[in-house]
Amino acid sequence: MAGKMVAVSELTPGSVLADAVITIKGKTLLGKGVQLTPRHISLLRAWDIRNVFIETGEAPAEEPPEVAPEASQEKPWKATSQEYREFVQELDSLITRTAQAFHFIQKQSIVPLPELTDTTGKIYSSIRKNSLTSINCLLLGDCKLADFISRHSVMVAFFAGNIARAMKWNEDDIQGAVLSGLLHDIGSLTAGKIDDRGHGRPHIAETAALLKKVRGLSDKVILGVVQHCECMDGSGFPTAASGAKIHPYARIISVANIFHIQAYSGEHANPFPVLDLLAHEMFGKLDTAVCHTFINQVRDSLINNKILLSDGQEAEIIFFHPYGSCLPIVRTSDSRIIDLSKRGSSAITRIVPPS
Repeated sequence: MAGKMVAVSELTPGSVLADAVITIKGKTLLGKGVQLTPRHISLLRAWDIRNVFIETGEAPAEEPPEVAPEASQEKPWKATSQEYREFVQELDSLITRTAQAFHFIQKQSIVPLPELTDTTGKIYSSIRKNSLTSINCLLLGDCKLADFISRHSVMVAFFAGNIARAMKWNEDDIQGAVLSGLLHDIGSLTAGKIDDRGHGRPHIAETAALLKKVRGLSDKVILGVVQHCECMDGSGFPTAASGAKIHPYARIISVANIFHIQAYSGEHANPFPVLDLLAHEMFGKLDTAVCHTFINQVRDSLINNKILLSDGQEAEIIFFHPYGSCLPIVRTSDSRIIDLSKRGSSAITRIVPPS
């Protein structure tokens, strides 16, 4: 197949190398036929490779019909300042709408399904625009919001929808996962037991009782909610279900829920130690395919983002190890390349939002 020279700055994920990338000393960096990922492109930039040969000819095969057509056009890089501002405004609006719905549930013990379904649609629409940008913006956000339950539920819904979309679920099931994420914690609203962060401890019985009264709510969504504390090895609750007995919605909600609670426990979001938790410590308890999908999404969304190191320096994320540690390789402002897997997660203070 013919090839053409393309500047590395213009590469897009999915392009295939028509020739190997070789250093002046003859070392092969990437072989012929490699399909480029966001990490490959970032690594080429780190190596200061200016141009590569890309295959031309046949158009890539069409995506399965259940995948939104925008998926192949997603930008893998960090959100711009404008994108970030617009997303924060949208997120604040969604949290406000969800808080109003939750207040109604708390007072009336009735779930306003039309309002929450509308919010689900808005979250899904945001994800369809660009999944990686939405994850990137969520990771840059400020954790200091008054209504933590509403914020937590919206964030879990966003993460769940992103995972479902990356796993190529159809539109109805993606929205089903988003709605399950919004509803997963509503039992705490009427149980009357809220901890000091405003987050309700799991009240599965109360949640199930509320959801069974909701007309028009699918069994899949209900299972996604009531089973999200189950574990793949049968060590979860309320019924100690295991493996295939746990609904796919619930497997996704479980990962999204754990990630948000753990990664947003401080003043600033810190996803790095949680990615290692999902990759290693939760092995056997969480769905492996869901964990791997989400870990890759988060890592891809963070490429080219700046982080603040514990020594006060800013550095740019340029690469993640394909296996092993989920800590990145970064380039400092004075062009030093540092592998943070050798320093530990304490080396990272926070992700730096766009100015």
